[in-house]
Amino acid sequence: MNKLRKIGLTALGASLVVSSAYAGELSVSGSATLDYTSRSNGSNSNPLSMGNSVKFTGSGELDNGTTFTAYWELDNDVMDDYNMNFGLPNDMGTITFIGDSGLAGGIGKVADIVPTAFEEVYDVTDAVDNGIATYTLSTNPNIGYTWSGAGLMISAHYNPEASGTGANSETSYGATYEVPGMDGLMIAGGIASSDVNSDINTLGAKYTVGGVTAAYQWTETDKTTTNVDQIGTHYGISFAMNENLTVSAGRQETEFKDSPTLVDETNTGFSASYTMGGMTIGATLNEQENTNGSSTAKDVQTSILNLAFAF
Repeated sequence: MNKLRKIGLTALGASLVVSSAYAGELSVSGSATLDYTSRSNGSNSNPLSMGNSVKFTGSGELDNGTTFTAYWELDNDVMDDYNMNFGLPNDMGTITFIGDSGLAGGIGKVADIVPTAFEEVYDVTDAVDNGIATYTLSTNPNIGYTWSGAGLMISAHYNPEASGTGANSETSYGATYEVPGMDGLMIAGGIASSDVNSDINTLGAKYTVGGVTAAYQWTETDKTTTNVDQIGTHYGISFAMNENLTVSAGRQETEFKDSPTLVDETNTGFSASYTMGGMTIGATLNEQENTNGSSTAKDVQTSILNLAFAF
């Protein structure tokens, strides 16, 4: 009996030590949104919707100076976003793990540097975002590393199983650089390679002066499947009129290479957002021509009005 009691107390003491070493903080935040989305090709769908999100963030620090955060998000009772970050000591960078809702680094850091006040010009019009650097990259569990300092940011991501069908990996790299002597100018670039999807290259530049930000980005996607290669050009400008109101305009064109039957897809749009305390009003007007390169496809116009509350 005494031996059993001694073993039990030892185990309890060990568990308390472990708990103390990993003690941290957990915070909860959330949001609720009301949306009105009207599409010219979706007259039979209800334009009204409501969104809800509850976010949990845990954080702490280890004895060696490593910090950690864990994040989970519930959308309509579904855990659709979760990640974990480890901030290495001595400014040695951050290691990130993402479940299945995006890229943990690499080209995901520079996929779209063009500013927008609310939604991107290619968003909501259809389900396929042609001409964008992450268009064909998968978002199942992956790991990344990011380091920044002296105006430079470099990042990499690796997915050991990109397709879900066995032994297909995916890697990408991204970098940004704030040009010295030219305040507000940033250049960006990235490359990606996948066994099952595509090779992607992207280059861009963004310039900010006062409340105005303008950017241009070029992206080339070389398919490894039977799909057609793409070249996308995307440019836009945003203007912060005051601390509450921002407006933007943009245009994106996608060329489908080596295809005599496909024409350029064009996306244009305008956005605005207004923040008042914990409430934000967002609005977007987008138009898409020649969807997926089809000259016979009907143009799609989309208008969005969004009311979001953060708590």
